[in-house]
Amino acid sequence: MRPPFTFAVVGHDEAETLPYAISMAKAAAEPGDAVWFVDSASTDPSAEVARSQGIEVVAAPLGKGRAMQVAINRCRDGYICFIDADYEYSEYNIPAKLREAADSGAYDMVVGAFDEPTRRRTLTPALYVPLVRCLFPEVETAAELVPLSGFRVLRVGFDAGRLPAGYGVETYLNIESTLRSGRVSVCPVGLFQGNLRGYRNVVEVGKDVCDAILDLAIVHDRIGREDRSAWDAWVGAILDVIESQPPVGAPDIEFLARLRQAAESPMPRIRQLERRANPRSTGMPI
Repeated sequence: MRPPFTFAVVGHDEAETLPYAISMAKAAAEPGDAVWFVDSASTDPSAEVARSQGIEVVAAPLGKGRAMQVAINRCRDGYICFIDADYEYSEYNIPAKLREAADSGAYDMVVGAFDEPTRRRTLTPALYVPLVRCLFPEVETAAELVPLSGFRVLRVGFDAGRLPAGYGVETYLNIESTLRSGRVSVCPVGLFQGNLRGYRNVVEVGKDVCDAILDLAIVHDRIGREDRSAWDAWVGAILDVIESQPPVGAPDIEFLARLRQAAESPMPRIRQLERRANPRSTGMPI
């Protein structure tokens, strides 16, 4: 008997794109599955839109990580498949692809790796990859596999700890799942188009991502608390460059050169620890 799935569409003020995300989740669901809209304190008609599509609305506080934690706490069995609500188009049904991948092996987490050619990628190459490679080398990081993807499946019952409140939740899961010997796989899901929002929230997302990495680095003794301010300053200099990026579709050669230069600046000190790759990690890198 196949384990049940809960498809949790997570969003804040996503009424415009919500019907498409819900339609993908409903198409992937089978008898006995659940489809939810996890409403992260929306102020627009998102909840009404979801109810009009015939799915349950789960109220959650503001913050992506908080909303995902509420959903995890409500699940009792099987798997939970998270779906970003800013879902405008995909080549394939991403929730269905993730379900198929989860069914094919005993994984604790499956990450959906999409191709989004219209998005200018800044956070992953300039911040996520260098920080994780430096502080958590046992966590494999391949930038082309979209490690910050919000499309992912978690096995209910796998203890990943308490999720961070905001946009750093995917980063936290990548790192903590590896450190807790989770079985992780990546599932290519083809082309995807999301709401770029003119990159208006990219600095907020970047700060949350870096806070998640640095918080875990302190917890796992990769850096000392006394060095945190130096790491925050390193991150802040790169976020200042990212904040100056040109609009969507505008020429960006000069901007990307400045970003590369900032990302190559010397990092603060780390604690010298013996680190080995997780011997139980499986699947493709996250």
